Amino acid sequence: MKQQDIKTEEKFMNHNAWFCTSAGIVCLLLSVYSLTNHDIEEMTILGISVLFYMVVTAIFIIKAGFPLKMYFKYAYKDEFLNTIDTNAYKHTSCAFGVCLLGVLYNNDAIPSEVSHANMAIFYLGIILLVYGISTLWQSRD
Repeated sequence: MKQQDIKTEEKFMNHNAWFCTSAGIVCLLLSVYSLTNHDIEEMTILGISVLFYMVVTAIFIIKAGFPLKMYFKYAYKDEFLNTIDTNAYKHTSCAFGVCLLGVLYNNDAIPSEVSHANMAIFYLGIILLVYGISTLWQSRD
């Protein structure tokens, strides 16, 4: 494997980790904001702005020149980077399981006005944040 390929994969992993971390924070902020404010017009504007942020950031990552096969699991040629990616997926699965168990355990304490969409955005934020932080933590030098 060429040194240039390894550098490209490391750069892609770094971009992917920062994108997931920032998108997770944005999703969690959107989830918390929708719980505190119940104004539909503000939520529509906020939701559109979050969608715009995600699309622009995804376009930035795609335009960075990485091959399409790098966007899927087990796509890294380097075994060390594949291990980091697999461990990040395991951390994400564990965090999602803990969230689901927490919701099942505290089902009566959750207010009835919390929508399914709000919970889905919360889960998505947790998953993205855990994946991004796990990848950043494991790939630090």
